[in-house]
Amino acid sequence: MILSRDPDPGQEVEFLILNSSSNATTYFALDSLNGVISKTAEPPLDYETNPKHFQFVVAVRARGRGPTESCVGTVTLHIQDVNDESPVLTYMPDAPLHIHENVPLGTKLVTLTATDRDAEDSVRYEFVGTHKEFFINEDSGEVTVAYPLDYEDVGIPKSWVLRVRVYDSQWAHSTTGTFTVILQDVNDNPPRCSQDIYVIELAENTPVGTHLVSLACIDMDGAFPNSNITYHLIMDPFSNETFSLTNNELKVGPKHLNSDNAIFVGMHFKYTLFVKVSDEGSPVLSTMITVIIRVIRINELEPVGTTSAFTFSILENSPVDTLVGKLTFTDADWPFNNLKYTIIGGHLGMPPRFYMEPDTGMIKLLESLDRETESQYKIVVRITDMDNDAAPDPLRQRSATAQVMVNVLNVNDEPPMCHPPHLETRIYSTVKGPFIQLNCSDTDSPQGQLSYLIVGGNTNNQFTLWRLGVDPPSLATGQHFQYDGFQGIQDPVTFQLLVQVTDELGGNTARQLSATSTIIVHVVPWITSRPASSTKAASTTMTTSVERKILYYWSPDSWFPAVLTLTGALLLMCLYALSWCLFKDVPACSRLFPHCDQQRSHSNLAAKEPGLGPRHGNSLGKDPKPSTKLSLLPGNHQ
Repeated sequence: MILSRDPDPGQEVEFLILNSSSNATTYFALDSLNGVISKTAEPPLDYETNPKHFQFVVAVRARGRGPTESCVGTVTLHIQDVNDESPVLTYMPDAPLHIHENVPLGTKLVTLTATDRDAEDSVRYEFVGTHKEFFINEDSGEVTVAYPLDYEDVGIPKSWVLRVRVYDSQWAHSTTGTFTVILQDVNDNPPRCSQDIYVIELAENTPVGTHLVSLACIDMDGAFPNSNITYHLIMDPFSNETFSLTNNELKVGPKHLNSDNAIFVGMHFKYTLFVKVSDEGSPVLSTMITVIIRVIRINELEPVGTTSAFTFSILENSPVDTLVGKLTFTDADWPFNNLKYTIIGGHLGMPPRFYMEPDTGMIKLLESLDRETESQYKIVVRITDMDNDAAPDPLRQRSATAQVMVNVLNVNDEPPMCHPPHLETRIYSTVKGPFIQLNCSDTDSPQGQLSYLIVGGNTNNQFTLWRLGVDPPSLATGQHFQYDGFQGIQDPVTFQLLVQVTDELGGNTARQLSATSTIIVHVVPWITSRPASSTKAASTTMTTSVERKILYYWSPDSWFPAVLTLTGALLLMCLYALSWCLFKDVPACSRLFPHCDQQRSHSNLAAKEPGLGPRHGNSLGKDPKPSTKLSLLPGNHQ
């Protein structure tokens, strides 16, 4: 209000604005009657946007008078600031803020900014509600991480809508704003499995496709792809294609298990597999699982031979321990070809002629052979595998049998034999042709391979061997015996013929054996006379009388004289030992002269009695001289 008066009594004055600054009349109005300056309805005053002071040039004059009778004054209005403005957020994130888990405490998330248009006024920041995970600086508006953020912690939200209230310094006015924070998963957890190592035992004959184990693994990371798990089977070259892994399922195949391998034996019948379990995060994290598979050996295969029937040949004169033949069998189970050969039957002779080495399969000669006694033997052999199974023998042993035929080859080891070896016969001197047949044979050679020859006693070649076919020959005469004493020719009446019989088995003359047969022929002279007066030819029938005499004798074997001599020597030694035992305490002379011992005993007694000895004249004066003569014992001479 402007105070003004007119000195003239009763004179009223009026007020009017002559000039103003900064559109003052827009904001203020002057009442011309009372001089009151008032605020107009519009526009409102705003300290923060409008001028801070307004100036008016006001004139006061008497009402009804001219302008010359007035006074002019300047009115200045200063606008004072009033706390009437709420703070204004100048920066508030519009898009969600993404933050990784496991960030360090105190990590800056965002800095909010706000202003208060009131002069010299400041702002304060705070969260609306409680958010333990974050902290806001009330002065600077900086939002930081205040609590460990773990995406996998179920107590930690995965996102937050944070409401922030901004106050002025007098806490009279405030403004709120919101922004969103989203927690992002970090691949900070490798896959975890229920077991880190598996130990499995399998039989060698486990079929392909058999399920071994289901791997149970998880990834604690809470979001894809960090939590997605893949499995990868790692094998050595020997285990390749023996096992397969589909997802988390481990199975046998596509190949069969095989423990019958030298490499696998060096691995102690054990497969060692590794499964790499990985997630798909960045970086990729993985875990290794070890699977140990122990294979139990199973005796699956039987021994197999080159044939089930074997034929061997051996010479009949082969020495003991001669190799007859070897059976060849194989066994594909580990240990390879670990076989035992056993004779279980057949015809081996009595006593058995053969034995078998159990480890080598060799059949050897145990006793001497004689083809003439037995020419063929049949042997049944059982072949059994050894230590081919995890179970101890003989629980799962497998075996095979083989038939063995042993042929004994003939050897010319038997000389020909004639029965009897000595013949004696009597014939008439007029006999011509065969008169006695030899009976000779050879156990090694047939009759056709025996040859006969007169080697001695055939005086004047009076005798020949006459043979038809392969039968033994007959002894024959081919000439007249001469017993005509008038002509001075006289043949012997007794012939002792030696016939040599020789074999040649198979035409082999290198190993011929021979025997000699003795034939004694007594020739009876016989003269046929003709009648002188007869002129008519008469037919005469001549009958030959042959007298045969067979002598038998005992021909012991070659070993008999040796045994007889040895027996006699043993008998003499026994008699000597018995005599020595009986007479060892008797003096030598009494063995032949029974009274010798009595005479010696009497003489000894006489020498011991001093009163019975001869007395000498000097026995008292001189010592008797000792006798220098030795007593004569039987057999001693003076």
